[in-house]
Amino acid sequence: MNGSSSAGKSALARSLQKRLAPQPVIMSLDAFVFGQMPPTWHNTPHGTFFTHEPDGTTPLHLGPGAQAMVRAFHRSVAAMADCGLSVIVDDVLFEPWLLPDWLEATRDREVFFVGVRCDLAEAERREIARGDRQAGQVRSQFGLVHRHGDYDFSVDTTNTIPGACADQVVAALAARRRPSAFERLASKSSPAGGGGSSPLRDETEGVEAP
Repeated sequence: MNGSSSAGKSALARSLQKRLAPQPVIMSLDAFVFGQMPPTWHNTPHGTFFTHEPDGTTPLHLGPGAQAMVRAFHRSVAAMADCGLSVIVDDVLFEPWLLPDWLEATRDREVFFVGVRCDLAEAERREIARGDRQAGQVRSQFGLVHRHGDYDFSVDTTNTIPGACADQVVAALAARRRPSAFERLASKSSPAGGGGSSPLRDETEGVEAP
């Protein structure tokens, strides 16, 4: 699943986990990357750092160490799928290279790509209420995370509780068709998909990968 910070992905992931059998594993960008990187990497050019922009946004930046951990996160999800596990991914595609790397890491694996949307005002209200996010982080991601424009299914958590959104995803998963969103996106990014530069390289997504 992909959506901005405070869009409701984590609550949706937990609700979805309860509804699927066998129950999938949940893997999140926050827990894998930011929770496991050395503490000395936080707020450093090698790890992660925020900048406060004049427009009030507070974008998160990934240094080389954090980028390596994100690539490891993507490939760890693929490795879990290869071991026969279903995985719900809680992710934010806030930099242009993240989606192409997902496409590479999960090549030839089944992925059901879910967009998690929320109105900006509500997401910013949740951001403040959480108390553990940088003010302006949601706004910095809002125009980026869905720019690639293709999902297998999308939910809107603005006025819908996690359980109801999870029911929608379960129904959509049961009715899924090929090609999947990842297959379509991979086709666009390959030379056979039209040649020239890929739009995925110029733009910036979770996934559920069994």
